[in-house]
Amino acid sequence: MTTNSDWRPALLISANLLAFLLMLSWLFEPTRTLWLALDEQLFWAMNHSLSWNETWQRLWAIANNRLFDLAAAAAMLMLFAHQALLRDRSRIKHYIAVGAFMFLTLLVMLLISKELPIVRPSATAVFTDALRLTQLVPDIPTKDISSDSFPGDHGLVLLLCAGFALVYLPKIHGLLALLFMVLFTLPRLMSGAHWVTDEIVGAVSLGLLALSWLFATPLHRQILERIQRMLEGLFRRIGL
Repeated sequence: MTTNSDWRPALLISANLLAFLLMLSWLFEPTRTLWLALDEQLFWAMNHSLSWNETWQRLWAIANNRLFDLAAAAAMLMLFAHQALLRDRSRIKHYIAVGAFMFLTLLVMLLISKELPIVRPSATAVFTDALRLTQLVPDIPTKDISSDSFPGDHGLVLLLCAGFALVYLPKIHGLLALLFMVLFTLPRLMSGAHWVTDEIVGAVSLGLLALSWLFATPLHRQILERIQRMLEGLFRRIGL
């Protein structure tokens, strides 16, 4: 049932306003020049650091390997599993429904992000003289270039997961999810596969829009209740 407490108009308006202002500031002058300057300065600072030593290079090559993405997924999953299996086991079906809800949200938002009418090559595609992890550490398969890096897909997924953790898990789990979001977004920035504003403008704008419309309105309750009913029917069929 929808209640007045499901509506949080101040949060909805402020989050949407911030998202639109972020995007507009990146698209139009005079602030666009400032954003692009920040992108370039931070990229070169991180890229030049790749010349420090071989250990530093291999660290970031490993962090940009596709298999390392599983570590990010596992870290977020462990937060939900810790709460569901160790601290609130009597509601494990609830957390399974939350997981399904989160997965559907990630899928929809990734599809939406691919449809944005913005094509932006990554920093390593723009600056051909930049250091490339694929050349520095050729024995480790690494993602260090993209023909279309906006918005940051990793950042978007991690931000959405952190948002779900903040809503459905204890505060400490939510704070850890935010920490994981930052840590696991860094590798793509270090490799040059994403610009900084791919994340703090692109990913944050889309994430704010999605999370605010889900959790500052009755939508999250309605979706979760429907998923729970579907899962209950499935559990009955398989005898759980």
